[in-house]
Amino acid sequence: MAGGVGTEWYPDYSSAWSDAGCLNTLPKPFNDGDRPVYATQLECCKAAYGGQSSGKCLSELASPPTTSPTSAGGADVYYPNYGVSWAEATCINDNPVPSGRPTYSTQSACCSGAYGGQTSQACVCAVDPCYSCKCGSVAELTANSCSADLIASCSR
Repeated sequence: MAGGVGTEWYPDYSSAWSDAGCLNTLPKPFNDGDRPVYATQLECCKAAYGGQSSGKCLSELASPPTTSPTSAGGADVYYPNYGVSWAEATCINDNPVPSGRPTYSTQSACCSGAYGGQTSQACVCAVDPCYSCKCGSVAELTANSCSADLIASCSR
């Protein structure tokens, strides 16, 4: 039988346990029934190498898990975006959060703490597009359903 790829996954007993993973190559190096087989590589890794501290088996998955999982969407905290100029800067919650960056529980708290003196008001406008006349043109304020009083004061 020529070599190839099978549909069943099995533990690689020819390697040291800490360096081993699961294989699906053909021909199998054992007779049917001599070793456990699994429908997926993940199922095999969990069953045969569940306590493997090296993580070798899981690292060979097509989409291996990371040691620092990230939540769906953004981070649970906001931090100042130092990647843009002060006048344009806002607070973001992109993952991963840069090491050493101050963090805040809300975007508003971040704007107050990190950009309190920002004359452009870019940060607070990112939180509330109706914060002030600096958040956009009259047309933009109108499109954002800002109050009639704000729109009127910005029209002067």
